[in-house]
Amino acid sequence: MRWGIAGYGDIVTRRVLPALRSLGEEPVALWGRDAHRAARTAERYGVAVSGTDQAVLLSGVDAVYVATPVVRHVPFARAVLAAGLPVLVEKPLAGALDAGAPLDVARRCAGVAYYRRLAPAVRRLREELRDWTPERVEVRFRCAFAPGPADPMRWRSEPAVSGGGVLADAGSHRIDLLLHLFGRPQEVTAALGRRFPGGAERRAEVVLRWRSGLRAHLLAEWSEEPPTDRFELTGEGRTVTLDPLDSGRVEGIEAAPLVLPPEANPHRPLLADFVRAAASGGTPVCPVPEARLVDEVIVAAGRSHASGCRPVRPWGN
Repeated sequence: MRWGIAGYGDIVTRRVLPALRSLGEEPVALWGRDAHRAARTAERYGVAVSGTDQAVLLSGVDAVYVATPVVRHVPFARAVLAAGLPVLVEKPLAGALDAGAPLDVARRCAGVAYYRRLAPAVRRLREELRDWTPERVEVRFRCAFAPGPADPMRWRSEPAVSGGGVLADAGSHRIDLLLHLFGRPQEVTAALGRRFPGGAERRAEVVLRWRSGLRAHLLAEWSEEPPTDRFELTGEGRTVTLDPLDSGRVEGIEAAPLVLPPEANPHRPLLADFVRAAASGGTPVCPVPEARLVDEVIVAAGRSHASGCRPVRPWGN
């Protein structure tokens, strides 16, 4: 497939373009807000065409990958779908931004890059949950992130561009895993704090509850304290952990820890899955409607915080 790429940031240069090349796909067009930067990136990575007009992505391609700041995700995806092309969008789809009417994905392959769904450890955990219902889930994430004024990642601290702070950024992946494993929660309670000058939260504490009685506690932080990334499930006298989440190490399923490492570039299986779905008329691992549920949890978390950390029902269920 011939690919158009919207964006030229770290995800594109470190993951998307190498993954496409390794799969034998052909990136042919690159869009960016800065014409010179787009041209330099295109030349460096062997992409024939670049420009600042989105039309560069809508002809002569078979699919488009959208990896812009979040505020442009839905507008770009809408234009790509209107042109009759498949589209894969970086996460979150919109975060807490108002995305307007749902994208029309009835006849096109459209997905969002929640690649952890394809991790071998997550797939093994999902198999385990067919015969086991935990009572509690603890999710902890912490890493350093403090961009200065000239840092190209500064936009992630401005909710009008990023769709939120740590919850929309790293937290969205973990919310997606909770929804992927357990379905839509009945209730969301959240406290968001320690904000950047631009308004994005550095700390998000969220509790999700399901009708089954399951309770998930998610704490996501951008902090200088020691990093952590732990996913722990407890119930019926047993505990299963993925720690660190992306290591592939799973404890509590078998007598000895399982080691099921993901690919070094997690966008490679993500893109391989999308190529198969687009070619067969199938559904990608995370279709747009499921990614939209993550956004609705993020919005509900903001509503809960604004109401004094009271519980909110995202879907009125």
